[in-house]
Amino acid sequence: MYNTKIVCTYNTSDVFLESDNISDNEKKFICDAIYRQELLNIFGIEEYNETLLDKEIHELYEKIKDCEELKKCMITLSGHFMSNEPELGLMIMFAFDYMHFSHICISEYLETGNITEKNIWNLKSIVF
Repeated sequence: MYNTKIVCTYNTSDVFLESDNISDNEKKFICDAIYRQELLNIFGIEEYNETLLDKEIHELYEKIKDCEELKKCMITLSGHFMSNEPELGLMIMFAFDYMHFSHICISEYLETGNITEKNIWNLKSIVF
């Protein structure tokens, strides 16, 4: 079940204090661990299970497939892999580089049926 209440923090510097004495590689490792946990939290999964994640993404696709703005993003991203399958594009939207903006747009669409111009612009700016 998609959790629209999760706030992505993996991509922010807020997870670190200025007094943290850690290397850039350690920061990258920590951000990656936070990303993986937030991905699981968004889909309500306790531990990584590819089959279950695929099922959750498919169920999400069924809920958002009629949103033209999201569909354009999905098709564009799937095109990077020589495909025009929107569901593949949705999977890509949860990659590290996209998830923080994708999640905001998807959550807003699921909750309100619309996506604000600012939020969809943020997503499109990294997709197109």
